[in-house]
Formats: sequence, structure tokens, C-alpha cells
Amino acid sequence: MVDKKIPLIVVFILGLIYFSSVCYSSQDKMLAFQKKAIVDTQGFGIEAFKVLVPKGWDFKGAVSWDFNKIPPEASISFTITSPDGGSVVEQFPHRYFFWSQDPSMQNVYAQAGLEIHPPLEAIEFIKKVFLPHVRQNTSNLRILKSTNLPELAKQAKNILQYHMRVFHQISPSQFNLEIRVDAGRVNVKYNEGDKTIIEDLTAIITSIITYIPCIYGGIVPANTWVPVVKSFRAPANELDEKVRIFKIITDSETENPAWSLANIKLTATITRDQLRQQKTIFNRMQQIRQTQLEVDDMIMDSYKKRNSAYDRIFDNYR
Repeated sequence: MVDKKIPLIVVFILGLIYFSSVCYSSQDKMLAFQKKAIVDTQGFGIEAFKVLVPKGWDFKGAVSWDFNKIPPEASISFTITSPDGGSVVEQFPHRYFFWSQDPSMQNVYAQAGLEIHPPLEAIEFIKKVFLPHVRQNTSNLRILKSTNLPELAKQAKNILQYHMRVFHQISPSQFNLEIRVDAGRVNVKYNEGDKTIIEDLTAIITSIITYIPCIYGGIVPANTWVPVVKSFRAPANELDEKVRIFKIITDSETENPAWSLANIKLTATITRDQLRQQKTIFNRMQQIRQTQLEVDDMIMDSYKKRNSAYDRIFDNYR
């Protein structure tokens, strides 16, 4: 007589087979992911960013340095593109803006390479500045939805405040400062050739306002503000099946806090010492790289919470 009791291992395997058949239909194949890292080869020589990318998808990313500016500016950007080129996850290069009511101050910062523009909130920036510039070759662009992201703004502000404390330990500020951070999301639809594309854009705008005494009396606010924009996009008829992939990519994005702190320390040191020669700047980079960079639990927690705030973007997708 055959024992009718099914061993637990068989039950477990059958359960896995059933689960796999439910979660992955023939139209939704299981994907393997691999880690991709961006190493700051021009500057500190350490990893600045890492992310999981589906195998078969193209990854391009870099840390770009502008050594013509004092202090030099660094920007992380990347694109992750599906094999057919239709679906893309992207972080765009930073843009640095400045605004003051003082025309002479505007002129000084314009010569330093900053864009002169009154400060905008995140949603307004995406609609009025970013989309007309980056999606100018599309047609029939319309806004589907706009959402403020206060939780994301809060976590980004925590990180910026930590960075500014590190900065001022090296280069104390001579003026009163104010930090402002705003975050927002805009969902758009447009035509690109014969395809209808849906794109989801998120912007974090960090502003450092310095209150500078004017030689004619009074105080002049000087606002340096930097938007960081990320997006994911796909053909409208493929978005639902791609959202799961976009979410995994976004969840896995990890900036290296040690690289960010090295950048802050370099900027503070140059600001304090008023360094002007690139050779000296590179020497400073090497000194900071060789110094043990401490990343405490508070800043690590802020990075994790900011990533969780990004994850909320996917809550309303199927």
C-alpha cells in the first residue's frame, strides 16, 4: 500500500510552482538584475552610486565634474534603457541656479556659470523650466497629475542640514543662512514620433539662502538653488507591465554618503582657503580620500528614509 502522505518538501515545491505561475505569466517574464556602480574616476576615485539594472538593459552613468568653477561642481547622472529603447529610467545632470534682487550680484554669479532665475517650487520647475527644455521635441504634451512630496522634501532637508553642519565645521559662515527644500512629482503624457509616452518625473529642489549685508544698508537675500530631477517613462500601453521593473530599480538606488561627505569637505576647504589652482584642488581630493570618512547612523537613516519616500511614488500603480 502506497503511503498517501505527501512529504513537506513536495508541498513546498508545488507551492513555489503555483506561486511562480501566478506571479509571472507568459507575458511577464522573470528578470534577473545585476549591480551597476558609478565610480568617481575624475575626482575621489571611490564609488559614488550603485543601482540594480535588469540584465539586457543598457546602463550609462557618470560623475561629472566642472573644474572651471571654484569650488568645482560634481553631478551624478545616469540612464537605464530597455533593449528596445522604449522604456527609460533616468537621473538628469544637475543645474545650478542663482537669484538675487541685486543686479550686480546676478552678474557676478552669471559669470561664475550659474543660471540666473527666480526660485521655483518643484512642480512649477518641472512644468515651466524642465519639460520645455528636455521634452521640446515631443508633441501634444499634457499634464496628467501633479503631487507634492513633503515626506521626500523632509528627508532631503535632513541630509542637506547634516552636510551644512559638516561644511561649517571647516568653513564657518559669516552670514545668516536659511535652508529650504521642496519636492514634487508630475505625471505627463506626450507623443514621440508615432508612440504615446507616459513619463513620471520627480524633482527635489534644495535652496540655500544667504542674507548678505548691502554696502548701501539693509540685507540682500542671495538664493542658490539646485533641482535634481529623476524620471521613468514607457509607451503608454506598456507602462503597467514596466512599473514593477521601475520600482525595483528605484528601490535599489543607493548614493554613497562617504562620497557626498568628501565632496562637502572639499567644497568647504576650498571656500575657506580660497584655492584657485586645479593642482591644489586635486591634492585636496587625495587628502580627503585618504582620510577616514565617518558616516554616522543619523545620516544613513536619512538616506534610507528618503529612498522610502521615493518608493511612495509607486503606491497608486497597479
